Amino acid sequence: MQLTTFGLTDVGKVRPHNEDSILLAPELHLYAVADGMGGHKAGEFASRICLDTMKDYLQMAAKGHAPLVGEADSAHSDAANLLGSAVRFANRAVFEAASAKPEWRGMGTTIVALTVNGSHVSIAHVGDSRAYLLRGGKFSQLTEDHSWVEEQVRAGLMSHEEAMVAKGRNVLTRAMGQNDDVKVDLDELELRTGDTLLLCSDGLFGMVADEEIAALLAVSASVEKACTELVACANGRGGRDNISVVLISAAEEKGLLAGVKRLFS
Repeated sequence: MQLTTFGLTDVGKVRPHNEDSILLAPELHLYAVADGMGGHKAGEFASRICLDTMKDYLQMAAKGHAPLVGEADSAHSDAANLLGSAVRFANRAVFEAASAKPEWRGMGTTIVALTVNGSHVSIAHVGDSRAYLLRGGKFSQLTEDHSWVEEQVRAGLMSHEEAMVAKGRNVLTRAMGQNDDVKVDLDELELRTGDTLLLCSDGLFGMVADEEIAALLAVSASVEKACTELVACANGRGGRDNISVVLISAAEEKGLLAGVKRLFS
């Protein structure tokens, strides 16, 4: 299976600076989006600290020098638990940075991250940045937002349409850096040829409906073009927030090496 990836982050049309950060680290099979929060550019630092720390942790883990942070979840694989450990390690880094400077107090960030090992995908997230899967024409949200409005939707107290315009739609119930420990949601799936994975901040799905995102992904000629069109669409609707998009597309491997792999499998 051959992966094609691309990512794009944009300040949008309203915010004075970009507090989102993205990470594409194919050498670690790691892809992530973080949406920072906090005044005086603190959110920008929070999201960058989060992603840099996760990358450092997984680099150490690849060399056998990264102890597990927190308890392993027996319902998930070693790969998923390692990713969850990286998120908890990053949470401590953001929390400690926020405690070190008065102007950074209270800063935090969301995180949605995944690793791809062969066909196995591990997903970890905290906050309301999302992971989606486009498979066989069906577009599905893989993560559940840790936000006040989504809790209202899940409880049946608010519709998805009402949530899109609700005043409390930006209120998070869980975020990175708010305490020295954080609960991380994990998920896993087997990647198939033709699948497309999308990681994004709320600057995208808060402006563009899921059906429109799916339609754009379905007709775009490449992941680069799709990222560009998704950001342009969010900006065209007003761009009220920073917009971040990371796409991972799985295609069948071609060439002699792929033929040899198929022969021996």
